[in-house]
Amino acid sequence: GTAFQYFKRFYLNNSVMDYHPKFIVVTCVYLACKVEEFNVSMNQFVANIKGDRVKAADVVLNNELLLMQQLKYHLTVHNPYRPVEGLMIDMKSRCLNVGDPERFRNYIDNFIENSYFTDACFLYSPSQIALAAIVYAASKFDINLESYLTDILFSDAPEKVDNLRAMMASLWSMIRNISYPTKEQVKQIEKKLEKCRNEANNPDNQENKRALQEEMEETEPMRKYIKLSEEQKLRDDAYLQQQQSSTNSSTSYK
Repeated sequence: GTAFQYFKRFYLNNSVMDYHPKFIVVTCVYLACKVEEFNVSMNQFVANIKGDRVKAADVVLNNELLLMQQLKYHLTVHNPYRPVEGLMIDMKSRCLNVGDPERFRNYIDNFIENSYFTDACFLYSPSQIALAAIVYAASKFDINLESYLTDILFSDAPEKVDNLRAMMASLWSMIRNISYPTKEQVKQIEKKLEKCRNEANNPDNQENKRALQEEMEETEPMRKYIKLSEEQKLRDDAYLQQQQSSTNSSTSYK
């Protein structure tokens, strides 16, 4: 979810003719891993990419700062998943007549995933998307959560319920009308993009390759430092695990 929002926000102010989506999307995923504290080294990350992994690493490193600049360094993203957990806990304690809401999970996850193919993240708050997802999922089991909305969630502000219904109807309509392109359409779009692409930002352009090589030579000391730091971290982690294992073994022996 975080990577999706980075990707969409980047292209609010940039063109696919200047920055190819296939380069930006991998950079978004790598940056999202860092922000969400999902520790992945560059070598581990590019190991999951098909093709030239050295080029992939260079693409990510060269676009990472650009991506952060275009996001205005606003990297914290609030996704709907946390509000979903709060609402699920609330339903388990205050809306007992619906049974176990955990059975809604698959429909909730599908709803939220589909919402990223729309502009919902720009138009609605994470809590609104989460509530719409839960109401939608409940409807798949022929369960009406109207009483939960009016008598429990908004019992102190009934005037907001009508606006809430309108919001959910609009969001459901957006997701219902999603149109996914076919493989043939994607290929046609890629061909058009190659013809109208800004060569000044094309890493396959020979002049850009020379400029990139010069930049890499200038930043080589920093790249070596980053690599050494990653190797040192791996050694530290291995040492801590060894110490923990020794402590556990000693405790078990006693």
